[in-house]
Amino acid sequence: MRKTPLPKQVVVVTGASAGLGRAVARLAARRGACVVAVSRGGDGLDATIRELGPNAVGVAADVSSFDECHRIVEEAVDRFGRIDTFCANAMVTVYREARELAPEELRRVLDVNFMGGVQCYWASLPRLTESRGTFVQVASALSYRGIPLQAAYCSSKAALRTFFESARVEHQKHGIPVDISVILPGAINTPQFDTARQYIGKQPQPVPPIYEPEPFAAGVVHCFEHPIRELPLGWGAQKLLWGQKLSPRAGDFVLRRNGWKGQHTNEDKPVGSPDNLFEPLPGDKGARGRFSGTSRATTLWTSLRLRRILVGTAVVGVGLASMGSTTGRARTLVRKP
Repeated sequence: MRKTPLPKQVVVVTGASAGLGRAVARLAARRGACVVAVSRGGDGLDATIRELGPNAVGVAADVSSFDECHRIVEEAVDRFGRIDTFCANAMVTVYREARELAPEELRRVLDVNFMGGVQCYWASLPRLTESRGTFVQVASALSYRGIPLQAAYCSSKAALRTFFESARVEHQKHGIPVDISVILPGAINTPQFDTARQYIGKQPQPVPPIYEPEPFAAGVVHCFEHPIRELPLGWGAQKLLWGQKLSPRAGDFVLRRNGWKGQHTNEDKPVGSPDNLFEPLPGDKGARGRFSGTSRATTLWTSLRLRRILVGTAVVGVGLASMGSTTGRARTLVRKP
């Protein structure tokens, strides 16, 4: 269905004080949208609002609380009168093997990542129905593939993907005029690798190839006007999805060899270092993390994916060329005595 142009939209972004959420809020504001930036508060949210300008408002809230999700919606409507897009992006994680996870750690990750997204959907759906808007859930390429040390995170993202798969079909069945986009990013250079709880004794890192948040933010914001059912971001994400469909056991083999060492640097980091699992850390973390020196600033695959006409034209061109070649060979064979 046709969407309101972004410069006329009111957009809510959770997890907006750092990382991908910060980049999404920044890009939406730069393109003219009114932005409601949501995080648990503190220095990061204050800095975000200063950066976004006069058409933005900050809401300090924890999406693990259903009451606070309703308050986010109420404050957005009180300030701007409506909501056109709700982007659920808030997340936390724990680096720990599955059998060793403490129940309260797993529960917290599920409460923020899974229940947070679901509760934002429940709270915002009436307003999105009024505006014929879009609910955008930032999940992960790991929605399709669990990896070592990340059982809590991967399971929360897998739950999001399947929940919204159900909701999307229900919307279609009942004529609910709200699109649902699920975003599947690959590895992003964000501050979460400095703020996550970890039990590996080393500095966590994203599994290469690593991308800066800005090109992925462009993919997310694209869905505010042109919703895509599921959008992998980055070639790494697309390879993971195809690999999981083609041969999960091959993925098991690769992860047994690289799944641990690929997720940390050689820098020691004490277990028990300050983390943001239950409370935000002080300071403004910004959108980018510490890995800019090894991160890609663009993603050709995602750019092509967002420009379907180019991909479609290329496929048709290859198909026609193949048909022409086949026809030519057939004619040659026919002429032979």
